[in-house]
Amino acid sequence: MQTIKGTAKCACCGGMNERRFVVSGNETVWAFICDSPKCNEDQQEIAKRVRKYGLSYDQYAEIHQYQRGKCPICAEPIGKFRPGIVIDHDHSCCPGRKSCGRCVRGILHHQCNIALGMLRDDPDNAERAADYLREEFPWQ
Repeated sequence: MQTIKGTAKCACCGGMNERRFVVSGNETVWAFICDSPKCNEDQQEIAKRVRKYGLSYDQYAEIHQYQRGKCPICAEPIGKFRPGIVIDHDHSCCPGRKSCGRCVRGILHHQCNIALGMLRDDPDNAERAADYLREEFPWQ
């Protein structure tokens, strides 16, 4: 990852900036970001969620970069961390809404995560669904 523009001192509040992961368009980059909640609501939300899933900030950034800023299910850009973006994990390892961190699979759109759940996280079900969608029906 590369460092983008910014300084160690916040121009908004005068506080000290920290080097943090950010999304700039569809690109994952590092930037100097203020830790002040006033200046940095997105980063505070990411920090809260990554802790819930047993990840560090750097691990989240690494996953985002590996996925090239896109959801691995629909291939659409993930963009900024917002309620429609979720951290997906293997529920057979950690049932519920928290994770140990070792079973995190990726960062997805909420709807794509729901689709996996509806398929019961079963690759065979997903393959059958894909085959069904590709099928030509003789009665048509």
